[in-house]
Amino acid sequence: MHIISLVLLIISLATPTICIPADIQLELTHVDYGRQLTKLELVERAAHRSQARLALLTSKLAYNSNPFSRANMPFHPSGGNEYVIELAIGTPPRPYPFLFDTGSDLIWTQCKPCTECMPQPSPLFDPTKSSTFSPLPCSNKVCQALGQQENCTKNLCMYSYAYGDQTYSYGYVSSEIFTFGTSSEFKAHIGFGCGFRNGGDLNNSSGIAGFSKLPNSLVSQLGASGFSHCMTDNINKRSILRFGTQEEIFRNIKAPVQTSKFIKGPPDYESLYFIAMTGITVGTKRLSIPKSVFNDGTLVDSGTTLSTLPEVAYNKLKEALLSDMKLSASNISVYNLDCFSPPSASILPSQVKASKVILHFEGIDMKLPRENYIYDFDELGVLCFSIMATSGSFSTLGNQQQINMQVMYDLKNSKLAIAPNQCYKK
Repeated sequence: MHIISLVLLIISLATPTICIPADIQLELTHVDYGRQLTKLELVERAAHRSQARLALLTSKLAYNSNPFSRANMPFHPSGGNEYVIELAIGTPPRPYPFLFDTGSDLIWTQCKPCTECMPQPSPLFDPTKSSTFSPLPCSNKVCQALGQQENCTKNLCMYSYAYGDQTYSYGYVSSEIFTFGTSSEFKAHIGFGCGFRNGGDLNNSSGIAGFSKLPNSLVSQLGASGFSHCMTDNINKRSILRFGTQEEIFRNIKAPVQTSKFIKGPPDYESLYFIAMTGITVGTKRLSIPKSVFNDGTLVDSGTTLSTLPEVAYNKLKEALLSDMKLSASNISVYNLDCFSPPSASILPSQVKASKVILHFEGIDMKLPRENYIYDFDELGVLCFSIMATSGSFSTLGNQQQINMQVMYDLKNSKLAIAPNQCYKK
């Protein structure tokens, strides 16, 4: 008993400094990767996930129906994530796919023995098969960052998490060696959740990897100065997630790098990544949108496909695009997206000249190529906008609008950095 107590004391006091190398790269795989789906099916699935995530981000009503709501599980308004990263856990290391989530903090996976678990593509993590697994005591800084000290059992740290999409997890907070990287291996001790009672939908993954600002997120525990992704325009091509400084991330990119300071998000969203939006340009005209429309900022959300704008801003954008591109409303709808007919029946949607669209943020003028805001469906005779309206108070910047852009979360300087980039060689 004294030996166990001593081990837990050492673990609680240990705060090893992690020196993460600059060349760590992880592959991001789209959740629809490898599926034989048509463009229409892919867009419908993406729109469904985006609209579901939007509802979660702007409302906590879903929390009330979660089976663990009576236990006051902390609510995380994320879910329906779009990309998966593979991390190896334990000694010897075993690979597990995790949902890449900038909207939550803790990293967790399902573990044996599991009394209640979701289907997943890999075998459940078995702590008894790893020589480096250790439960964490309540005094450990990762446990304290959870703010759930009342969940301690015999000085073992427990966690309970509920997400807006009805997914939940309950288990032990533990320490384990994680292995990262494709070009070179890097190992680090990480505090993570080992869930033995879980429910919901992991979307063909084995857990969630939180990348928020909170100290128990994966990126915070690594002590990374920043992380960056470059999303491809083909879901059957893998995107890249990198760690490093702005100088390292943008070293070989020739396009100008623009930056915008992160701002404080609305109440309950302070740990997420918001920047200040200032306006929209269509063609050569800056739209007349009251500044107050953007007061609550824009959430940079890599976990959703489609961007959203408050209704006032969206309606102004739609009106300007219809006029500039000479489009007319269509009675054909693609999963509730706004779709339109070309100026003439003899013109295919993909042949319609697209308007220049610029999203203005403090310090960033994001010029959207056609494919970043329009879906062309020549077989249906319509084109649809990949931006939606929201009744919520803040905008979101989804990954469709970030295609072929190097997007960096500069944690050291608390800012977002963006530059056009070819995310894979065609």
